[in-house]
Amino acid sequence: MTVIAAFNILVHHRINPKLNGPYSLLFFSVFIACLGHLLLALSTNLDQAILSNKMIYVGSMFLPLFTFDASISICKIRLPRWCYDLLAIIVFAVFVMSQTVGFNGLYYKTIEFTTTYGVGNFIAEYGIGHDIFNCLMVGFVLINLSLIVYAFIKRRNVSFNSLIALSSMEVVSILSFFISRFVESDTMVMPAVYVFDQCALLYICFWVKRYDVEQIISQVLETQNSDSYVLITTNNKFLGCNAVAYKTFPDLKRCRIDHSMPDNTRLNSLLVSWIKEISQEKIVIEKKFESDGRYYKIKLRQIPLTRAKKINLFKIEDETSIHNYINMLGSNNVRLEMMLKENDSQIRSIQEQMLIGMAHMVENRDSNTGSHIKRTSKVVSILVDYLRKDKSLGYSDFFFDSLVSAAPMHDIGKIAIEDRILRKPGRFTPQEYEEMKSHPEKGAMIVENLLTSIESPDFVKIARNVARYHHERFDGFGYPQKLKGAEIPFEARVMAIADVYDALVSKRCYKAEMSFDDAYTIIIEGMGTQFDPSLKDCFIACRSKLEEYYGSLKEDEA
Repeated sequence: MTVIAAFNILVHHRINPKLNGPYSLLFFSVFIACLGHLLLALSTNLDQAILSNKMIYVGSMFLPLFTFDASISICKIRLPRWCYDLLAIIVFAVFVMSQTVGFNGLYYKTIEFTTTYGVGNFIAEYGIGHDIFNCLMVGFVLINLSLIVYAFIKRRNVSFNSLIALSSMEVVSILSFFISRFVESDTMVMPAVYVFDQCALLYICFWVKRYDVEQIISQVLETQNSDSYVLITTNNKFLGCNAVAYKTFPDLKRCRIDHSMPDNTRLNSLLVSWIKEISQEKIVIEKKFESDGRYYKIKLRQIPLTRAKKINLFKIEDETSIHNYINMLGSNNVRLEMMLKENDSQIRSIQEQMLIGMAHMVENRDSNTGSHIKRTSKVVSILVDYLRKDKSLGYSDFFFDSLVSAAPMHDIGKIAIEDRILRKPGRFTPQEYEEMKSHPEKGAMIVENLLTSIESPDFVKIARNVARYHHERFDGFGYPQKLKGAEIPFEARVMAIADVYDALVSKRCYKAEMSFDDAYTIIIEGMGTQFDPSLKDCFIACRSKLEEYYGSLKEDEA
């Protein structure tokens, strides 16, 4: 069984070397447990038997925890992190007790070495620590079986075959647990059970990659990718690049990771100077350069690493064929450029319509909001009409136009929230509310990914800020990043007022609509805590127009 367990580790790595999760730890733990049983069988005295038994617990004690981790992964169930941490602490505490054998009677009150047909073993009188271990093992099996039953009933997007294999593992484990206690010899039963569990996991791992859509798409995109990617920190430290970059620009192989980027080639010089511009807040997201007769376009995307640190991702596209084709057209260049601009405008229009369409999809799924998108967009438009007149703010007409255009996208992140939460006809539980609070970050990612290649950087920034920060509070108690005061982008502060005002004066499934006077009072009282107090005059000045607009909606409904 020990040899088979070791062989299965190699098979697992061969099946899917990039598989994430606890699977590798499971396979290695099984091998350690089997090796411990083997050494116990070969032991010739009590000290060797105790040492072998401790090795068994090194492998077997954490197997239920790793199996539990695999179960929630396969069943696609998200648990609070503290639950897993609590289980890990309990398991580790019991493991520590198991290592006290030979020193005190906490785990085994007495222990005596014995042999049967030349096979080493021991007879022990169990202590309180071992009783806790038995309860822990049975508890884990029952928890895992509960997860599987739940997935069978509720989760249609979980592999049925994987659930069957997982169920078999748990049933065999609990039966073998009682059988080993009946025959009073774990060594006769448990190694075979461990190897059976490995085989079931091999089956699951073989099929898991078949259902891992993200991994499959990633592999396809990587094989079809022809662009170079270079990662550099904001303080000019080289982090690496992909295989295409090394092949296209061999000089990158001389760059050492975690060292400053050398300024020794045409590409390096451009990137180094670009990093300096970024440090001076002169951020340009696209540049072009020529090297060895080929023409390239470089796009910059900054990836947040922490709240204060970012990584610069440079995407380098080879545009030589396009460049040569345009030159070949000669006198038709102007016409071609006009066609390209027209096509680009059409693409931009389609993309924007797609975003708006996605926003309406969210609204149709959300049982709480009704025509929230249309109404909040109108509120933002009313507020912006007033703000345009205040030149002291220092914002351009482009900024205000962009804010109005971005308003419908503020809740687009809800498209990534599960229906069971989004369509819930009532108030959320604390766990459901935490899940719902993730929609601003998800919305910002969607907006950025869809708009970056077709819209100006300034518009993308405004739309991203509206989506990400419209639930921040001026006093710093909002979410997702608990920004405070001027840390919150101005466009998000405007959106916050529109969002809350509409929620107050509109009917929801869990509340009646509020009167205009009460809603007005709440917004005014929230100035300086929930809302930007500098927008107080704007809201007061727009009160009549807002009430007129919502009043007309009620008349239309009537």
